[in-house]
Amino acid sequence: MYFMKKHRLLPVLFFIFAGCQESNAPVENKTESAPTTLDAPAPNPASATDANTLQITEPCAIFYSPDSTKLEKIKKENGEEAFYTIADDNQNYLTDSRVFLESKGVKIVDVTDGIISFRLNNGSTTVINLNDEKYRWEALLFDGNALHRMDITDIESSYNK
Repeated sequence: MYFMKKHRLLPVLFFIFAGCQESNAPVENKTESAPTTLDAPAPNPASATDANTLQITEPCAIFYSPDSTKLEKIKKENGEEAFYTIADDNQNYLTDSRVFLESKGVKIVDVTDGIISFRLNNGSTTVINLNDEKYRWEALLFDGNALHRMDITDIESSYNK
């Protein structure tokens, strides 16, 4: 009887010790919103010009969701129950917009705050400050010539315009 219990205990001990091993594999944190340098061959159209400014130089879509500070302000303005409805609706619209734009091959940059500088093909620059109260949940499309504010409730029509 003792011999049978000993054999049942060995696999359990094996899994306990195997589960406690620490993996030495490097962890990569890949996000589309991570800025790249202007000289890098990476396909991301965004680069950091200073601590809080993002420079966009190539056509792409910008997806903006408010940071926690702005979310708290929106919650106070609208009340808790309405806030959660508004936030859920907007997140669903942004998700649908993302799926549609990705199917069209549009590069997407995610941001939560800061200043974005768009370098147009004609050499001029357009700057927006996402910390401004007028920006809540947004999808912006930069085609190289102009910046377009997309209607996330009807992304297909906005894209076709």
